[in-house]
Amino acid sequence: MRAGREDEALTLALGITESDPGLARGHSLAGWVYIHKQRTAEGLAALERAVAVTPGSTLFLAQLGEAYAMTGSIDKARNVLDRMHEMSRQQYVAPYHFAYVHAGLGESDAAIDWLERAYAERSGAIYGIKGSFLFRNLRSHPRFAALLQRMNLA
Repeated sequence: MRAGREDEALTLALGITESDPGLARGHSLAGWVYIHKQRTAEGLAALERAVAVTPGSTLFLAQLGEAYAMTGSIDKARNVLDRMHEMSRQQYVAPYHFAYVHAGLGESDAAIDWLERAYAERSGAIYGIKGSFLFRNLRSHPRFAALLQRMNLA
């Protein structure tokens, strides 16, 4: 997916979901390929399956929130944010995950605020922001470029 080989990514993702339907990463990957191919209903359904097989996890929930926002389901995206904030009262929710949803909503400054917090907290997934297609819309933002520089990724 990161290399732009979406057809190969979809073939691999579908193979993963067939051999292990409980592996959320396969559903998520398939979902994002479908969304990038403008097959929105299939993409959202795959991301919803990723959430269903990982109850209590916010990684795939956040990705679903981003996808909802990107495909015009703004209320659903905001509901995901509310759910994540509620979950954060009981468990750790990575700031990186909040950034996904804000990026999808086109709220660049809020997304970068959360990414900067993730960097400050040394949140695990922060290392992947440069190549993440989920933050593609932030790449031209000066604050995003400055964050990459601080992380020695520029």
